[in-house]
Amino acid sequence: MVNVTKSNFLEQLRDLLIHLPTASFVSIDEEMTGISLPGSRNSRPNKVELPSERYTNLLKEVPERYAILQVGVAVFHKNPKYKDPSSPSGGGGGGGSPSRARASSTAAEEEQRLLANGGDSDAMEHAFMHREGALNQDELEDLTEREEDNEADRFMAFAEAAASGNLSVRRPGDTDAQAAARAAATAGIRMYEEEEEEEPPQPEYTSRIYNFYIFPNAWSDRELTLNPSTIKFLMENNMDFNKVFEKGVPFTTVKHAEVLKERYFRKHSNNEAKKNGDRTPTKKDRVTLTSTSDIAFVARVMANLREWIDSDDSNLHNLINGQEGTSLVLPPCNAFLRRCLYETIEAEYSGLLLERADLSPNAGPTARNQIRVIRLSPEERKRRENRLKVEEWEKLLLGNLGFTTVFQAISDVCNGKVLTKERIEGFLDGSFPSPSVPLNEGGNGRQIPLIVHNGLMDLMFLLTHCHDPSLPKNFEETKMQIRHYFPNVFDTKVMSKEYSDAQIKGGSTALGDLFDTMKYVDIGEKFLFPTISNQESGVFEGQAHEAAWDAYMTGSVFNALGKRILEGKNMLNLDLTFNSLLHESSDSLLREYLGMNMIYMHVSLYTIDLESTSGPAGLHDPLSCGLSIDTTFHVSGITTSVSTRDILQALMAGSEGEGDVILRELKYDIIWIDDTSFFVGTRREEGVALDDWSTLKLIAMHVRNKLHDGLGNVDILSLENCFKKKNAAKDAGTGGFAKSIVSLATAPFQLLKRAMSSTSEQEPTSKKRRLN
Repeated sequence: MVNVTKSNFLEQLRDLLIHLPTASFVSIDEEMTGISLPGSRNSRPNKVELPSERYTNLLKEVPERYAILQVGVAVFHKNPKYKDPSSPSGGGGGGGSPSRARASSTAAEEEQRLLANGGDSDAMEHAFMHREGALNQDELEDLTEREEDNEADRFMAFAEAAASGNLSVRRPGDTDAQAAARAAATAGIRMYEEEEEEEPPQPEYTSRIYNFYIFPNAWSDRELTLNPSTIKFLMENNMDFNKVFEKGVPFTTVKHAEVLKERYFRKHSNNEAKKNGDRTPTKKDRVTLTSTSDIAFVARVMANLREWIDSDDSNLHNLINGQEGTSLVLPPCNAFLRRCLYETIEAEYSGLLLERADLSPNAGPTARNQIRVIRLSPEERKRRENRLKVEEWEKLLLGNLGFTTVFQAISDVCNGKVLTKERIEGFLDGSFPSPSVPLNEGGNGRQIPLIVHNGLMDLMFLLTHCHDPSLPKNFEETKMQIRHYFPNVFDTKVMSKEYSDAQIKGGSTALGDLFDTMKYVDIGEKFLFPTISNQESGVFEGQAHEAAWDAYMTGSVFNALGKRILEGKNMLNLDLTFNSLLHESSDSLLREYLGMNMIYMHVSLYTIDLESTSGPAGLHDPLSCGLSIDTTFHVSGITTSVSTRDILQALMAGSEGEGDVILRELKYDIIWIDDTSFFVGTRREEGVALDDWSTLKLIAMHVRNKLHDGLGNVDILSLENCFKKKNAAKDAGTGGFAKSIVSLATAPFQLLKRAMSSTSEQEPTSKKRRLN
């Protein structure tokens, strides 16, 4: 892992650009100056609030108000030394050995070999009985041990005889080891050579991790707002604010970056045209000297200049400060006289170069009032022009474009644009405006996935820093912007909560906990975390809540979870490796297995679908955890004494005797709205869809009957009908049902919180309502 600041940005930018095109996937994480609006930390978000309403009420303003301090980027590559244990030559991921090769032969083949060589009774018995299955495991191990002891004894006897010279196979000059080997080979005895030391198991991926410290430049319009609670948290986790404020890499929007680059290339294009005489010079009035002293000063300076030009070249190669060619510094003077000298010298000696003398690193105190005249050979002039052009470009990269270059490069590879070595080097020296090949020149390759963990805020912060400081008012437009830059996003939070098995779902899905869990869970082999190729120190473990280490953990968890999910799928006779799933499978399979473009929303009934723009009004994103709008119901009109336990008991009463297996396997989620209404979500075991109309009708009838029997006369509507009723009420201008679902869920939430914390004797102590 390497920390990236202004001091090493250009060097690490080159390293990142070189390694991006061959990446299997890229993960990111960020640390910000704030993650919640003032006052919102004391109120828990409403779980049934629509994503579009949550975006407008709570989310949108956060990345517009606060700033990113750190961006961690982890680039993961397929490890060429990794061997898949499921492949014939896999060998558990550690490489093959002679003993493993011998073990792979069948017992029947061994029996045939023994018969051809005259046979050995014990060995033939072993081969026959192993083939026929006549030995149990203990008997097989005893027989094998006996065979090995007998063969080892025979070998030692031959070796001693050969070493003592009692065997005729010993030749003059043979060492003892050579004689023993010759004896063993002649006698047809299989030698037990010392087995080659096995290569240690290799992880499937290697990684390179970059920890970018970013900070707006001095002329940026973006203000830095600090949330005290967040800053305290970052300080407790060793955030280096000196690196942020003193050495942070600047950033700008992609649009502004394009303007700056266009200005740079237009300037140098005009310089080329001027040099080639293709540009018509503009006519400008020259200054006129009237003062006698000024006229005399300019005359003296021009005389000295002519004498310098006419002098012997052998006396002129006194290079000043490593500058190209030879130079002469003119006497100090005021701005008026300097302009006159510029105009006079350019008119008489157009081949000379003029620049301010204070540009020299060791310029004296009067240098700012002086002119340096430089005389160059054609080769020196070309080298100087190239050097100044590169220096100007690097200054633009370091002072203005900064991290936006990284953002755009990651977006390019995520969109399948091709980065070649020629383009990368040309971009870094100012020859190309982008390291990627334009699409009209064949720059279309594979799309590299972007990995996040609970990454909705990370993605929106990137938009406000590198796209536009203001997010769109409409949440659907924000989702479209995210997909414009990153078309294939995987969220490990969603993968762990919705696409993994019960062991993962039942544990903590916080990033650090998931990372620790992956050390111990079984995924068909011991999971090896990706090695870090650019680690600055010898310490492997990083600092939690440091952006780069969190990005590394995110990518590692993605690898481990993906392999674990695929392990379960391969039990269905699928023959897929994790890497082939990522890069050779269809988008539909990636969505089905790993939840591509599904993003987690904190404390919400919904999961964000970056691809979805259809569905019932206001419901473009699906319900989380496998719930469906067709199998989730709004229940109202209950008494305040009803608890979550009462509801579950009503729903599950007599479930063992249900005739239909679907009804026996139903799982229920209860989400409270207020003291008299709640949602009940129904689902089956993971991977089992409830999309058949007759099944949906059966479930709806089951829920209604059970709740009516257990809770009395309550009102029950499917979630889809709730939205229809709500929208109809809005259209009619009555607002009658507008408070019954989302709007109702917003206002009474604090009332519910107070009601639950109340110790009123009127409410039963058994009433425990789950808020999330």
